[in-house]
Amino acid sequence: MAETTGLVQRLTVGSSVSCVWIGPNPNNTTLLVVSNNGMAADVAFAASLVQTLASAATNYRSVAAIHANNSSTITALRVDPV
Repeated sequence: MAETTGLVQRLTVGSSVSCVWIGPNPNNTTLLVVSNNGMAADVAFAASLVQTLASAATNYRSVAAIHANNSSTITALRVDPV
């Protein structure tokens, strides 16, 4: 598993796929995605990830997005305490 850390620089929300740019500044980011397969539990999990990312962006909190080494799909998210 890989981990991408930094501030949420940009968040674009869609119905089945949302894109998030994470990095130390707007010019140095990694593009990751939050997606769902339409099943109720997966939709709820994706919505929770997007809400957490939006909150972190609004409050200037650093996040750690966990994803597979060869995938940009976020599977877990950590917001470290201040």
